[in-house]
Amino acid sequence: MYEYINGDRIVHSTLESGKDLIIKDQWKREYHFKIASFPVPTGLASEAIEVKGDNSVGYTFNVLSDSDTDSEVAEERLIRKIKRGINRRHLKKQNGEWKIGKRNMLRGRIEWNDDFSDTEYDRVFVIDGKRITMEEFGRMLEPWEGWHFQFKILDHCDDNA
Repeated sequence: MYEYINGDRIVHSTLESGKDLIIKDQWKREYHFKIASFPVPTGLASEAIEVKGDNSVGYTFNVLSDSDTDSEVAEERLIRKIKRGINRRHLKKQNGEWKIGKRNMLRGRIEWNDDFSDTEYDRVFVIDGKRITMEEFGRMLEPWEGWHFQFKILDHCDDNA
């Protein structure tokens, strides 16, 4: 596994040293992930990063386990989280634009952005493994004007994330 200590930080690259995992969702779409488990000061971190042919952002899943957890057990937990994640859909495409799906709910993550070709913001959302700019997100909310909402930030290792 590719990891070393740089000062007081653990440096690890799952994309470089992770194991390949090919997994299908309930619609038979195939996903390629790199997965790895590695020690961190608070326990054993397990991470899965989707590998896409165009190198665009995709799904990322994380699990934090106790230090004495076997890495195989931690990775089994991670795979269960991956299966839950890839089998949920929050977006639907309508007239070439992403819309909020049937459940009126979105789950995803906030990511750093260095591609300013379609946005002026240095952050994007990744929802259903797709990059959604702040501008797209704003357009997705337009039909809901006047409605209430709940926005909840979760730790990336939270099982509900």
